[in-house]
Amino acid sequence: MNYSGKITRFNMYQLSPYDRLQYQRGRKAEALEIAQKQAALANGLAAIQKNQAVALGNLVSRVAMQRIYKRV
Repeated sequence: MNYSGKITRFNMYQLSPYDRLQYQRGRKAEALEIAQKQAALANGLAAIQKNQAVALGNLVSRVAMQRIYKRV
């Protein structure tokens, strides 16, 4: 790139078309990487929440079964 410093939307026109394209491709790749990291984090949290719900269901079921057997 023949422009040094921070690239903004106001000074991007100073870059050559090739450099602008490369910069935009780089930004797109960074955005994709960030989106993938966030998706992985969200999937991990969803799995934790699902496991928590299953554990709570198992606990409720166990308590209900104990109450049934105590009445008999």
